[in-house]
Amino acid sequence: MLRKRPRQWTAGLIRLWKLSVFALFLLGLAGCQEDSGATRAASGQANEVSAQRLNNAVSSFRDTLGQSGSARQALATAPTLRWEAPLTREDGSRLHSDDISGYRIYYRLRHEDKYKFIPLPGDAGTEYPLADFPPGAYEFSITTLDDSGLESRRSDAVMVDLI
Repeated sequence: MLRKRPRQWTAGLIRLWKLSVFALFLLGLAGCQEDSGATRAASGQANEVSAQRLNNAVSSFRDTLGQSGSARQALATAPTLRWEAPLTREDGSRLHSDDISGYRIYYRLRHEDKYKFIPLPGDAGTEYPLADFPPGAYEFSITTLDDSGLESRRSDAVMVDLI
């Protein structure tokens, strides 16, 4: 009688072990089941989030360059420098628009030491397209010339990467 109990007990353990392995197998299969509707929805949401992030990045880039409009317009339109005409001289006295004889746009590639400049007449406006510049990483600053030939200090530099 003592022999029967250990065998029954062992057989019961083996049966329990087989049942546990089978249950784990079924649980594994249940976890692998794909809900194609949920997968498509998650994939669609990921695509929307990705597209939104790309649009935000492109919009931010266009804003930095002073451009607006659609992505196609941004590709078709060259970046343009824009600035506001000063209203006062460096000494604080009033500067009338009639007193402005022109501007100078100073530029250089960032790895260069020397600046070059582009002279602009006062009636040329306060923007300059960068379409003719070859690709590179540029630094731009602007000065104002008055009718007496005095030149202002350079504006703060603006970094522009032309691709």
